[in-house]
Amino acid sequence: MRAVTPLTPRMVRVTLAATGLCDFPVEQPGEIITLLWPDADGEVVLPEQGWRFPAGVPEPHARNYTVRSHDPAAGTLDVDFVVHGDHGIASAWAARATVGDRLGYAGPRTHWAAGDDGCAWTLLVADETGLPALAAIAETLPSFHRAIAVVEVADGEERQPISCAGKLDLRWVHRDGAPAGETLALADAVRALPLPDGRGRAWGAGESGVMRQVRDHLRDERGIPRADLHVLGYWKHDKTKEWTR
Repeated sequence: MRAVTPLTPRMVRVTLAATGLCDFPVEQPGEIITLLWPDADGEVVLPEQGWRFPAGVPEPHARNYTVRSHDPAAGTLDVDFVVHGDHGIASAWAARATVGDRLGYAGPRTHWAAGDDGCAWTLLVADETGLPALAAIAETLPSFHRAIAVVEVADGEERQPISCAGKLDLRWVHRDGAPAGETLALADAVRALPLPDGRGRAWGAGESGVMRQVRDHLRDERGIPRADLHVLGYWKHDKTKEWTR
């Protein structure tokens, strides 16, 4: 690891460096990679083809994360971590990460395709786990394009600048003390959102139950076709409700 950069009180950017990252096939914004943590001896065990590990070797702790940015020339890749204390191995690791720490990586996998697809506007929806991908997507939108972004974060200190060459209408939703994944504030903000005329597409990422509400609303009530909807559950709260709204 080459650098650790705090972004907000609850998010930190880790810059990975490896010769293999020079030709790592990141082609689209918001691609997903799998990170693998070292074992108790500090060794990183990588999977073989088909996600199989050597016989007798325990499968390491692994989690999926978004590529925030990739610099092939420098052989580096940025990943932004949400830090929420010691709740989870990845969060606890990110809170204590230092230059020189080691991680394994595998992937990437594409969940969004940039480019001109005939849509007049783009809607981006995320909580803080989807914010890195949302920001990466926004950076690729062309100058003539209209974009609306709705982002849920814990409070005002978690806001981050988002660059976009196009016309970006950025709206923040603050939980202000409510636990992540236990409120429909983000889905409600999307329901109340006026959308532009013409064909649009939508991307979203965050807590699974909330994203299901967002996806169903955009498909059933706003009429966005399935082909133009890319709404993903990045994580699931252990108390996720079967929302009925």
